[in-house]
Amino acid sequence: MRQESAKTHRQSNIPDIEIIDLDLVPVDSLMDKGDFSESAPAIEEDTRLDAEAAYEENDELYGSAPPYEEEDGDEEEDAPGRSGNFFSRIILHIAFVLVLLFCIGLIFFRFSNWGTRVPSFFDPDADFDDTELIEVLDSMVNVPVGQRMDTDGIRTVVILGNSPFSDERNSDDGVVSLAGSMTDATFYNCSVAGSHLAAAKETFLADEDPMDAFNLYWLSTLITLQNTGIYDSAFAAMGDAAPADARYAYDTLSTLDFQNVDVLAIMYDASDYLEERPLYNMLNPTDIQTFAGNMDASLELLCNAFPHLRIIVMSPTYAFYVDENGEYISSDIHKSNGYSLSTYAGNLEHIAYDHSVSYLDNIYGTVNEVNAEDYLEDHLHLNAAGRKRLAERFVYALEYFD
Repeated sequence: MRQESAKTHRQSNIPDIEIIDLDLVPVDSLMDKGDFSESAPAIEEDTRLDAEAAYEENDELYGSAPPYEEEDGDEEEDAPGRSGNFFSRIILHIAFVLVLLFCIGLIFFRFSNWGTRVPSFFDPDADFDDTELIEVLDSMVNVPVGQRMDTDGIRTVVILGNSPFSDERNSDDGVVSLAGSMTDATFYNCSVAGSHLAAAKETFLADEDPMDAFNLYWLSTLITLQNTGIYDSAFAAMGDAAPADARYAYDTLSTLDFQNVDVLAIMYDASDYLEERPLYNMLNPTDIQTFAGNMDASLELLCNAFPHLRIIVMSPTYAFYVDENGEYISSDIHKSNGYSLSTYAGNLEHIAYDHSVSYLDNIYGTVNEVNAEDYLEDHLHLNAAGRKRLAERFVYALEYFD
């Protein structure tokens, strides 16, 4: 092996290297200091690396490209930049938290003050009417010009509903009589005492509830479809006990030419809420056995049949719930089928908006919990002052666009 290696070595251009056979050389000879000094010469003192010494280019080691040189002051410039970015992020986070807290506070304030308007520069010692703090939710909508129809030049108004307009209907302090003294409109008061907005039955059953023919939906079918059959059976079932205002409503609505009617006003009191008729049916939004569904289905018929009509939906006025002991309970506290009276009224506002008709807010704008004792003769019905206040609000809605 040694001879072959030597021969190969001699034929190459590699400098001669002494080959040592470790099996023949004593270990002590390998530890000789002289050998190590010859194979690995010590670095002279004047050639040792100095970290602070100036750089001397050595093409033999590094080639022609100079090594990376740091620019003076880089460290000093980077530190303030990083510090500035850090503080910018802190400021942005603080601003975000402040905006978030403001939004949460605003939402809490709106919910805690829902239904009230806080006067500016409020003076607790000043005299003011508590009703001035009530936020009225009126929404007046006019009929588009292209849809209006007034063939006789007389403002004709038809009224549907129950006790607010039917009470004292022949008296000078009835709502219609009072409104007539404030405006020159012609009124057809087709309200029926004891009727409801929501139907008692899914289909009309004269033998079980003949007065059910006078809920809003069946009256709407009488106006739009001339559905007189159910009224024949209703009056036959009631006989001589049929209320006079029910007979008047039928005779008027079945013969009146609605092409000459300008305004249709609808107002039912809180009877549906007090008798716990359902507010709405989530599976059937136009369920006529519900307070909201009946209004929705009725407006669908009326708006499609008579697009020239200006329809005014009027919410109930405030009413108290009466418990088993005869005590008056706030209608915002007592829940009928899970809902307060204000929720019943709020659904009417929403439905009126959906059908692009006017909404007159009576539960806050006319008779509310603050002034109810001044305008109610019991837990539900309006007294003379209450009827006058309702008449003023009604005329306001009628003449809003005049």
